[in-house]
Amino acid sequence: MTYTDLIFLFAIFPASAILSMLDRSSEYKNLILIITSLLFFSWGKPFVICLIFLSLVIDWALGLCVGSIREKNRTGALLLTAADGVMNTALMLIFGHNYLFADTALAFEDIMLPIGMGYYSLRGFSYVSDVFRGKIRAEKNVFCIMTYMVSFHMMCAGPVVHYGDMEGQIRKREVTTEKMNAGLNKMVWGLGKIVLLAEVFRQIRTAGLNSSEITTLGCWLGMLAFFAQYYFVFTGLCDMSRGFSLMGGFVLPINYRDIEPDELFTGLVKSYNSTVIAFFSDLLGIPNSKSKVRTAVCAVICGGIMGLWYAVKPISLAVGLAAGLLVALEQLFLKKILAKLPVFFKYVYLVLASLLIFGALEFKGFFGYHKWVMGLMGSGVKYTLSVAVRDAVLNNCVLILIAFCVVCTPVRRLITGCTDKISAKSRRSYGAVRICKTIATAAVLVISVITLAANASV
Repeated sequence: MTYTDLIFLFAIFPASAILSMLDRSSEYKNLILIITSLLFFSWGKPFVICLIFLSLVIDWALGLCVGSIREKNRTGALLLTAADGVMNTALMLIFGHNYLFADTALAFEDIMLPIGMGYYSLRGFSYVSDVFRGKIRAEKNVFCIMTYMVSFHMMCAGPVVHYGDMEGQIRKREVTTEKMNAGLNKMVWGLGKIVLLAEVFRQIRTAGLNSSEITTLGCWLGMLAFFAQYYFVFTGLCDMSRGFSLMGGFVLPINYRDIEPDELFTGLVKSYNSTVIAFFSDLLGIPNSKSKVRTAVCAVICGGIMGLWYAVKPISLAVGLAAGLLVALEQLFLKKILAKLPVFFKYVYLVLASLLIFGALEFKGFFGYHKWVMGLMGSGVKYTLSVAVRDAVLNNCVLILIAFCVVCTPVRRLITGCTDKISAKSRRSYGAVRICKTIATAAVLVISVITLAANASV
């Protein structure tokens, strides 16, 4: 089950929100959240509940053991922490990347596999490793650990939050009207990103990267649409996650941020799934390193680990290492050279670097990637633009324009600045702007739900 399933949007989440309001105690709210999260996580596959309970009890028990012996027996505590890392890695590989075990006794049907196992495993290991490093005390209350581990707010697209940052909110939190309003808006607009905008770019991507009809503009537009599709899917899931958490009284860190050209490729990489990158960077000691060479080496290693975390495939490893290498080069000397370029050329650099590195993820092997690169330069194509790509763009030009305004930071800031100026003129203007925003939010919700219902009925 995901955030865009109608049964979650209109049954599980409303039940969780309404039932949690029947009592003000955090213990009661945590119980409701645990029950509804387990339903979300394991819908139609009760086997997963056993898996979750077993793994989180192991994390909890190992955390207690590490906390009790870390001062007296550092080596023993390190071994227990490593054992927890092995357990969570195995959990992620078997249930998050089960394609590795096809035609073996460990192979499962897709319907049995729980979502978000990568984020779930990182949370479990981060808790035990933080106890080992003395950042937090071992938690004795297993229900607090359970709330932290299985909360559906962090399941589909993170963020990866350390237990020390969540503990205070797990033990005591309040649901206010401001949080409810902000959370509902976040949830609706995130849903619109996934259902409406991402679908548009999926159509352009399919038409443009059609191997049987390669065109020059199709290669460019198709790969740009590939990035746009996954950008809106991921950021939409993050927005929905943050919205659900706010409505539940939690304030979680943002898992992505605006892409700024002055930060170059390093900033672009850190802007996407930022909490996961921060976790692996912290694990490798990058933030505390004073050596540029060590930082560069760790950046390459971190890139490789991130690539394998997304998918245990040679192409993912190669892409991760290539991204890490470019980040390393920027840290060593490239940043000083590129910093002198005008903003326009920085954007060109970002687009070309992203296309050539991350574009490889669209293909299963080098042959398809090579064919696409040649198509970008007009080699091996019969014509410039196909009818399918043209129709996909023209039929969705309004949504593409909206998507551009969402992605392009200067344009979005200009629009929000204008609305703020209008709101500040008078109470009447403020009310008119608020009404327009409410109508727009309601329209996005209705259209998204209708679209989901139509797709479900097909």
